[in-house]
Amino acid sequence: MSDLEPAVLAEQAVLLGLITQDQAREAIEDAEDGSLDSLTRSFLRKGMLTSWQVEKFKKSDLRGFFYGGCKVLFHLAEGTFARVYRGIKSPGQQAVAIKVLRNRFVSDATAVERFNKEAEAGTSLVHPNIVQIYLYGEEEGRHYMIMEYVEGSNLRDFLKIRKRISLGEALPMMLGLSRALKYSLDHGVTHRDIKGTNILIASNGIAKLVDFGLATIGGDEKRIAYAHGQRTVDYSALERTCNSPKGDPRSDIFFLGCVFYQMLTGQLPMPEIESKDLLAKMLKRSFGAIKPISEQRHAPRKELADIIEKMMKVDVKARYQSLDEVLRELEAFEALLGKPSDPGKPLPRRSRFIDSELGAHEEIFDYSAFEAAPVELKNVLCVEVQSEIQEAFRKALSRMGCRMLLVSDAERAAERYRESPTDAVVYDADGLGAEALEAFLDMHEKAHEDGHKLSALVLLGVKQGDLKDKLPTDDRLIILSKPIKMGDVQDALSKLLPVG
Repeated sequence: MSDLEPAVLAEQAVLLGLITQDQAREAIEDAEDGSLDSLTRSFLRKGMLTSWQVEKFKKSDLRGFFYGGCKVLFHLAEGTFARVYRGIKSPGQQAVAIKVLRNRFVSDATAVERFNKEAEAGTSLVHPNIVQIYLYGEEEGRHYMIMEYVEGSNLRDFLKIRKRISLGEALPMMLGLSRALKYSLDHGVTHRDIKGTNILIASNGIAKLVDFGLATIGGDEKRIAYAHGQRTVDYSALERTCNSPKGDPRSDIFFLGCVFYQMLTGQLPMPEIESKDLLAKMLKRSFGAIKPISEQRHAPRKELADIIEKMMKVDVKARYQSLDEVLRELEAFEALLGKPSDPGKPLPRRSRFIDSELGAHEEIFDYSAFEAAPVELKNVLCVEVQSEIQEAFRKALSRMGCRMLLVSDAERAAERYRESPTDAVVYDADGLGAEALEAFLDMHEKAHEDGHKLSALVLLGVKQGDLKDKLPTDDRLIILSKPIKMGDVQDALSKLLPVG
C-alpha cells in the first residue's frame, strides 16, 4: 500500500502541470472519505488523471509525464528497445504516440544511434501510408520521438482475428503500402524490416508502414541495423541466398510481396522459426520452398497472383527491379477490376460512430462495397473510467466489428442507454463509485420497458463482490471479476453478440 498522502498527490499533479488547481480542489471535494483511494477514484472518474499516472505517483516516480511538450496518458506497447505510450499534444488535445528508448539502452551508443536513425528516417518521410514522426529529442536523459497515433492494430494482430483479407479490402492497402515504400526508396530510405508487426491497419482501413529502426538511409552501408549483433534475420538470409548486396531495395520488394501473400491467403509464406540462435534461424530459411500463392486454397486471381509471385522471386534478376514496376502492374490490375481507389483515403464506410467525451471517432468498413459479404454491425455501450482500458476496448470491439459508444460516467451512461438502447453493454463497475449499481438498474429497467432482456457484460473490481448479489437475475448477464484478460471480454461478448 502506498504511503502517499492524498494532499501530496494532488499537489504534485498540479506542480507537474497535469491538472489545474481548480481541478485538484474539485476532485478533493468529490472524494467520499478523503482517503487516497477515494481521491484517485475521483481523479479517474473525472478523467483528470489516468491510472498509469496515478501509479507513477504512488511509486514516487515523478519523471516521464511529458516528452516534447506532449502529456503521456498511458502505456500502449513495448519492444526490445523502446516503450510506446499514448499521449496528447496541446493545444488541441491531438492524440499522439510517444516512443521512448528503454533506460537500459541509454548508455548504449549503438542503440541510441539506431533510435535516432529511426527518428531521422521518420521525420524525413511524410506520406499518408507511413506513420509520421513529428519530432524527436532527449528529455531528462531519456530519448523519445513523438509520432502520429494510429487507431487500429498491426497487421499480424488484425489477421489473428480476420484470418485473411478480401481482395476488395486488400487491394487499396496493397497500393498504399507500395506507394509508401516507393516514396521511401525514392528518398533514399530502405525499410529493412517489412513484416506484419510493422504495418498498422487503421480503423478506417488505411495501411501504414511503421518502424524504420533498421532502415538504411542514403546508401549508408555501415547500417545501424544491429542490436548487440542482432540484425533482421530474414533479410540477411534472403540476401545471402540470392547473392544480393546488403540494403538492396529489391529485398524490401520481396518482403512486401510476403505481406501481400499473407493478407490474401491468411498463410505465412515461411513458417516462423523459434530459436535464439540467429545463425541457425538464418540457415533454416528455405526461400525456394515457398508454396506459390497461385497454389494456395485462397489464391487471388491469376493476374494478381503473377504480380505477387514475381515480387517474391528468389532470383533477384527475375524479381521486380523497382517499386515503379510493381505499382504499374498493381494499378493495371486495379483498372482491370474497374474499382479505382485512393489508398491514402479511408475505405468507403457504412457509418461513423461517436467515441464519447474523448472526442475521438471510430470508423467501420463498408464490406458491401467490395466482394466480402455485408457484416451485421452490433452496437455496444462501453462504460469505462480508465483511459488505458478504454483504449483496449476500442481495439477489441473494433476487431469484432462492433460500433462502440464510450462513456466514463455511470449516470450519463444510463441517460445514453435510455436515449438510444444498444445491442449490449460492457459495464466496468470498478471505479464508478456509489452510483454504479443505480445506473445499471436504470438500464435494466429501460430494456424491460422495451420488452427484452438487458444483454450486458459486468466487470467487478476486487472489492465489489457484494454487487454480484444485487444485480438482476432476469437479464442476459455475464459477470467477470478482476483481474481479467481482454480475451475473456471478447469471449463473453461473443456469447452475448455472436459475430458473423
